[in-house]
Amino acid sequence: MPKTDAKSRAAWLIDLLALDAPIQMADIGARITKEVPVYKPLLDHDLAHLHGFEPEPEAFAELEAAAGEGVSVYPYAVGKPGPATFYAHHIGALSSVFKFCASAAQYLGKGFWVKRPITEHQMELVALDDIDGLPPLDLLKMDVQGAEFDVLQGGTKTLADCMMIIPEVRFYRMYEDEPMWADVDAEMRAQGFVLHKFMHQKSVVLPSSQKSSFNKRRGSQLLDGDAVYIRNLEDTEKLTSRQLKIMALAADIVAGSPDLCAYCLDALKARNDVPTNATRQYIKRLPAAVLATETAVEAAE
Repeated sequence: MPKTDAKSRAAWLIDLLALDAPIQMADIGARITKEVPVYKPLLDHDLAHLHGFEPEPEAFAELEAAAGEGVSVYPYAVGKPGPATFYAHHIGALSSVFKFCASAAQYLGKGFWVKRPITEHQMELVALDDIDGLPPLDLLKMDVQGAEFDVLQGGTKTLADCMMIIPEVRFYRMYEDEPMWADVDAEMRAQGFVLHKFMHQKSVVLPSSQKSSFNKRRGSQLLDGDAVYIRNLEDTEKLTSRQLKIMALAADIVAGSPDLCAYCLDALKARNDVPTNATRQYIKRLPAAVLATETAVEAAE
């Protein structure tokens, strides 16, 4: 019986699909040597090359020294090209090129957004398409506190063949004039992507005299979340076999979408790029919890 754990399944998929070159992926807005990203298994299997960005000279030098062979770091801040004010928050993850919206902070019970130290820095932003040495990307993750829309608009060439993009999207504004989920969604669709799923969504408990009575994990006001957008797969003939292989790997390993992986394996099977029993063998490696009862019994045989 095939092993159904994620690591064994990923190893099987990697061997089955046999990519001829590393997946090129970028993470914009993350501390790439300190965080544990959702795509980490791709790096653990030496399946991808990661591209990161750090405009601050000292931090760039540290990241570059610690990066290793599978990581490239660029000394740029990515966004709408030109001069910008960067609002560095006491809590680094809240820093943005957009200024906090005080009225939104008050409504959401997040007064610390505007009360804690915020230092303004002048900086130059660079479009994704204008970064020397950055190859076309296969996968992109970004969490840039409102600037996701600007990154997308400045990256149409770099993202022309990209298969999966994971942006943080905002449902309720945090910053003044920041693009919202609807803006990001419209731009994604214009570039040939469709919304696939949400990795997670964050809600907050609204302030009231009885706020402490509520479970803080059960807030009703939707704030933001990490969305997964995929290249439109309605006509797989428009995609290369390499693109379908990357999508299959990202579907299982990154997004946790086994049905999407199976869809891609079927498309590859139709091209004779994988064995005729590839999809069935994949199903046998999935945990019973994601399968229909009958299928789970068959996979266990």
